Amino acid sequence: MTDDETIVLGSRTSELALWQAESIADRIREVHPDGDVEIVGMETLGDRLQDRPVPEIGGKGLFTEKLEKALLAGEIDMAIHSLKDLPTDLPEGLTWASAPARSTPTDAFVSHRWMSFDDVPEEATIATGSRRRRAQMRQRRPEANFENLRGNIGTRLDKLRDHDWDGIVMATVALERLERADLITTELEPTLHVPAVSQGALGVEIAEDRDDMRRLADAVADDTTVEACSAERHFLRRLEGGCSVPIGGYCRREKGEWACYGWVGDVAGTTVLHERNAGSDPLELADEMADHFIEQGAREILHHD
Repeated sequence: MTDDETIVLGSRTSELALWQAESIADRIREVHPDGDVEIVGMETLGDRLQDRPVPEIGGKGLFTEKLEKALLAGEIDMAIHSLKDLPTDLPEGLTWASAPARSTPTDAFVSHRWMSFDDVPEEATIATGSRRRRAQMRQRRPEANFENLRGNIGTRLDKLRDHDWDGIVMATVALERLERADLITTELEPTLHVPAVSQGALGVEIAEDRDDMRRLADAVADDTTVEACSAERHFLRRLEGGCSVPIGGYCRREKGEWACYGWVGDVAGTTVLHERNAGSDPLELADEMADHFIEQGAREILHHD
């Protein structure tokens, strides 16, 4: 890579995805001021099929495959993802290279009717496109009715208004990045509503043989975020799960040590495994937690429809 070479980043085309790609571009410009950075937007299969829940579409890489093909073809130098959308098993020749500092990892409950989630009645109607969020909501509101929710952030907020639902659940960080955090009714406690693996983090994916891109990815990385998300992704991989199954995994520093939280449940939210593990090495903690979950039947829970 020469000093004046243009670095091409691939991104999905949503407002949020382009914001995320631009944030990486800004970081790259800081560490590589003599070069230029270009963002190329691509519509993925997951973006095109907005009328069905993600699990019904099936397959891994719904939001990443098109970007990965562009990486392998040399059409882009880096693919920028919401790291929670990036499968743990990547195509041959590609690697997750780094992540900048993680933003808020939590889920948010948004409502025009209620002052907090605690006020929501038992038979409320709540919308979410995530099986994990639905299952976790069912733990607290087993009689609730659930609607599917897909689309970009603006579309989701419009649907909340148009359908007069009691509320919707979505990632806090999405609202924060688009300056809509004032709409959050309740930020859900991540030790109870354990977030999706790597939620709140961005992922930089590159071709394995691009040492120049690896050096650049390292320069924009946050070590704590990479360490936490590596452990969370290991937990997900061990349970043989993807982004569509009800799994939560979250690691963070607490009082000088690492704490890792794991959550697995069935879609109905009636069979749940939930635990905390603490110690000095997050990867070891995640591995031990995966062993314990597997012993308790986590794989059977996840694959029972």
